[in-house]
Amino acid sequence: MSQPGIFAKSNLVYIPMSATTAHILYFVFNSPISTWKEFPPILPTSVYFSIFFTPFLMFLSLSFEPIQTRRRFYTLLTLAFIYISIPISFRGKYPPLPQNAFVAYGSIFGLKMLLFLKSNRSYLNQEDTKQKKEFKSFLWTLFNLRFNSYINPPKKENSNGKENSLIITSPTTSQINQKIINRTIITVAKCLVLEIVMYNAITYSMVIPEKPYQLRLIEFFTKGIPVITMPLMLLYINFLLHVYLALSVYGYDIYIIISAIFYRFFLHSSSEEINDKPILIKSGLLTSSEYFSLKDWMITFLFNTKHLFNEPWMASSPRDFWSARWQLFISESFKELGFLPVKSVFAPIVPKKIANMMGVLGAFAISSLLHEYLIIGHFDIWKGEHTFFFMIHGVIFILWEAVSAFIEPLRRRPELLPLPSIWR
Repeated sequence: MSQPGIFAKSNLVYIPMSATTAHILYFVFNSPISTWKEFPPILPTSVYFSIFFTPFLMFLSLSFEPIQTRRRFYTLLTLAFIYISIPISFRGKYPPLPQNAFVAYGSIFGLKMLLFLKSNRSYLNQEDTKQKKEFKSFLWTLFNLRFNSYINPPKKENSNGKENSLIITSPTTSQINQKIINRTIITVAKCLVLEIVMYNAITYSMVIPEKPYQLRLIEFFTKGIPVITMPLMLLYINFLLHVYLALSVYGYDIYIIISAIFYRFFLHSSSEEINDKPILIKSGLLTSSEYFSLKDWMITFLFNTKHLFNEPWMASSPRDFWSARWQLFISESFKELGFLPVKSVFAPIVPKKIANMMGVLGAFAISSLLHEYLIIGHFDIWKGEHTFFFMIHGVIFILWEAVSAFIEPLRRRPELLPLPSIWR
């Protein structure tokens, strides 16, 4: 039986794309000429909404099939850059809602678009059978909140079972319910703390310095003016808590709760009905392979994947902090779009260690661009502070790794240290 036409995945894209395009064209042909005297023009919120999502929907529609021509690849790349540039172009023209939401969507979905294009440039290797892999449309990849979500490795053949004892492959109803209850309690607690943090920021009107950090750092060395004062330190701590709690709650915990509820009522309970097909398959929304693939991924996401923040205060080194504990949602993006491309450029001409260092700087460069994008889109200001901050951290990362590589052998064999025995 063929799937119902109205529920076809393509229609879930083509119908809203047609509606948003028609809405834009209607406004263009009926708006006064004075509206277009400035660029970008001040548009009704509904039109801005349509303009923002139309290139995204067009990208979805063109990514249902494998990328087999350069024309399709560059068309998709152009749509990705148009989508990313829209919130920046309309900065300062709209209130925080919807502007802040569009900036967040533009950054996250923009990264996923670029990751999709990077991993699906199949037209370059059409004749190489070794490079062929199962194609998944961009719409399907949106189910994955991370580019590589399977954090815990599968059990090895020679493993004693202890290292993977926490892996869950078939959760019970009680485990799912417990996940929903526990995560809901934690989320509510985080929201209460977030309210306190926001109250402190409003009550104790903390003033952000007008001069960017890099200029204040120069003044510290030239004029002795302190870079950080106690009120400013409190501001930084309060802001750090706000970022951690807001991203933790709205960027991950809520998705965990929604996904757990969805899995409980549409995947887990349906899987027990042996004599009847799951409703997602009967409705034509998913094929059998997509259904079981989604089910396996959701089990991994809910039970076998580390949280967005993995106790960052317990980090033992810059590598541990940035790679394994802070913002795991986009760390894979920085690796794929920054570290690996830059490393591959330098690898043929410099030693491997130098190429790795350049790759680290490339990853931090992508991170700095992302944060500058968010600052410009949200506040319509640019001071270069985030670029300076992340590139300095990239240098610190490299120096820490170099010093650690030098000290580690000496730590293991203290007799190599050129120190008197009484100091050892």
